[in-house]
Amino acid sequence: MNKINTNRAVVLEDVIMQKGMTATAGSKILENFISPFSAAAADRLTDNGYVIAGRTKTVEFGIEDFFDDDNGEVPGAISAVAEGSAGYALCNDLFGRYRRTAPGSDCCYIHPTYGTVSRYGLIPLASSMDRIGVVCKSLPGGFELLSLIAGKDPNDGAMFPEERYNYAAPGKAPVMGVPEQVIARADAETREAIHDLAGRFNAVNIDLEHFDLYKQVMYILSCAEIANNISRYDGIKYGYRASDYRDIDELYVKTRSEGFGRGTKLTAIMGAMVLSQRNYAPYYEKAMKLRRKIKESVRFDTYDIIVLPCAIEGDRYDNLSLWALSGLAGLPSVTFSYKGRGVQLIAGMKNEGMLLKAGEVCMA
Repeated sequence: MNKINTNRAVVLEDVIMQKGMTATAGSKILENFISPFSAAAADRLTDNGYVIAGRTKTVEFGIEDFFDDDNGEVPGAISAVAEGSAGYALCNDLFGRYRRTAPGSDCCYIHPTYGTVSRYGLIPLASSMDRIGVVCKSLPGGFELLSLIAGKDPNDGAMFPEERYNYAAPGKAPVMGVPEQVIARADAETREAIHDLAGRFNAVNIDLEHFDLYKQVMYILSCAEIANNISRYDGIKYGYRASDYRDIDELYVKTRSEGFGRGTKLTAIMGAMVLSQRNYAPYYEKAMKLRRKIKESVRFDTYDIIVLPCAIEGDRYDNLSLWALSGLAGLPSVTFSYKGRGVQLIAGMKNEGMLLKAGEVCMA
């Protein structure tokens, strides 16, 4: 048997389809579902000589249960890369699970600009925020792989028109925006690491307007989109189907009650609530207006990248604010370990080159 070159081996999170393989998205509701085709990203990798070495488990649909303690569990995709079973992993990281855990395993996570990597073959979660990202050991290698899977795909109607992207580091060093009001909420070691990192660049203090609203806006809008997307799982066409039902209504109720886990049920309930006629305007519509304000408030005029910690005081819901900006505004980001602490860098739309440049300086 030929030994797989792990540098050319990629594992897929179980939300990325691979023809002929099961794709359950970590949910009983999709048990025994066989993918009828492969994701565009997976096909582009195999077309370029990479090997799909396996699939990794995920929490149900990638939904974060903010009311459950994950006991610091490292996701399978991160472990596979950290342990050398594969050179890379592809994931969909909506709530920051992969981005916050990658640095602790000496890995990096690349979260590309929304609309640059095809979502065709990705089991949808929150369609306006979903994107396939890369777990890697080094940013140059990760961006090299990203360049192969990025580019317009006619099967995804929400993409930019560029056929290919060249993720090259620019000649000039980026100007770093440092939001002190956020960094002050990290632990002392992380604050020290971020200030040391910022000292290697031309840095300016910035204010992230609406930061304390990021998590609320992200939670409301993601729940609404998730509730809409998982409504297709009803036990009729494919996946799990409950038994002993009397009519179609009972089939729906029993199938979804038995097939979904607690986090997915809570998300579906919250999504249905904010989309209801009574709550649409005060919750969903208001959140959409705030999303626009958040996007407009991050201008990248006097700075090229924003530095953030990977954890601040509070629980996982409070920490959602750290990962919401990239999702709400469609911005690219990277996370990695610097002086033993996790840091996140965010750049302007389609400006991944600045992230690569900053990463090269930090990891030199």
